[in-house]
Amino acid sequence: MGRGKMIKVTCIVGSARNDGSCAYLTDAFIKGLNGKAQIKKYCVSDMDLHFCKGCKNCYEMGECVTRDDVQSVVGDIMTSDYVFMAAPSYWAGVPAQLKALFDRTTPYGDTNPKRIVNPKDGIKGIAVAVRAGTRQAENELIISSIEHYFGHLGIQTIKAISVLQTDTLSDLLEKNEKIIAEVTRLGEDIANNRL
Repeated sequence: MGRGKMIKVTCIVGSARNDGSCAYLTDAFIKGLNGKAQIKKYCVSDMDLHFCKGCKNCYEMGECVTRDDVQSVVGDIMTSDYVFMAAPSYWAGVPAQLKALFDRTTPYGDTNPKRIVNPKDGIKGIAVAVRAGTRQAENELIISSIEHYFGHLGIQTIKAISVLQTDTLSDLLEKNEKIIAEVTRLGEDIANNRL
């Protein structure tokens, strides 16, 4: 990034809760940015977000026929320099609210030759997975889902972070101080053009 241009960062809390561990980690990342970025933060739990109808009209029109918050979040994602996404594990997958966003982004992905919204070049992504248990494999599935989503939008994943043993915000604060610090440093590195 040139020194005169403020970077744009879109953060997505992909949880059914807007005040849990994923939101806390997102805020830690934003804190690390230290006011040196234009930030848009979305919590899927707070969005007006409808399910995909499977109508396939997007392959003719280049966009979704359903009008809700998807158009805003996609517009911000596709014009960002960085996209930060944190999701908890719901049965080894992302929550339904985040999956709905993934599905509804189909019109704007690289599989739609008629898409009318294209990503800017060089968008970088950060994927964070949070789960209560200790098995890393479950978080790898979530990270893989986020990376797959990023890939279809032309976003290159530059960092994946796995958080284990975190069922509640208290668990995060008590057991994962190092990860909170890592996420904050990640924001600092981006703000200072080190990543």
